[in-house]
Amino acid sequence: MVDDQAFYDLRWSTKNSTAETERENNRILSTIRAIPSDCDSILDIGTGDGLLANKLIALGKSVTAVDISEVALSKVHGPTLVRSASNLCGVPDRSYDLLLCTEMLEHLDPTTYVGALHEFNRVARRAILITVPNREVMREHTGLCGRCGRQYHIWGHRRRFVSDDLRGLFPDFQAVWVSDFGDPLPKYSWPLLWTRTAIAGAWFVDERSPCPECHALEPTKPRYPSLARVCDLINSNLPRILREPWLMALYRCRAECGSRSELQGSVSG
Repeated sequence: MVDDQAFYDLRWSTKNSTAETERENNRILSTIRAIPSDCDSILDIGTGDGLLANKLIALGKSVTAVDISEVALSKVHGPTLVRSASNLCGVPDRSYDLLLCTEMLEHLDPTTYVGALHEFNRVARRAILITVPNREVMREHTGLCGRCGRQYHIWGHRRRFVSDDLRGLFPDFQAVWVSDFGDPLPKYSWPLLWTRTAIAGAWFVDERSPCPECHALEPTKPRYPSLARVCDLINSNLPRILREPWLMALYRCRAECGSRSELQGSVSG
């Protein structure tokens, strides 16, 4: 049985769990710039190890970080709550100006996902800001456990999003805009990806990501490593298909929509 809390405790306890790459820093800066100026209090749901929350705190923002992993929250430099996104018990209705959720919704099972959307709608006062992966090809990031044989997404993703999925999520909030963003990434050729995984048996590896079933950090070895290398070589020489890796959506309380200049345009994306 998959234990999400144990999975993320183990992931965040691994050495060098925070990956402050240039691409990741650019994602965080874009997110910070999108926060509405009238939002003073922020509830950051699924904060992870606090990479974004800590930067906001350093900028003087009032941030409370929420996660199911106490290990992750130990890295946050401000107030924290150990909660599931689908059960923000003890958090009053309309108690935070901004509900912030970045790179978390894709991790949720169907029941938790529905509950999280309900709780976001309940707790937010003025706005909700969400980011998720953009049209992710899940097979690109799928691993195979060398101990139990479980096939799993190396970052724990359970769903993919396109821009239309982010419209109309919250009954009390209206989508201001939905847009893709981030430094473009090349996509792996689908026929080569299938050959690499299904035939060569070369699935993808992240040394920080345990198997969600048995929690082992033992990726399976490829059946035909030479074929996998050929796939990588051919793919690297194909014309690049670039795509912005993330989607961002801003929602405003419907009660305030009439007076907001940012709501004049149509939703993009």
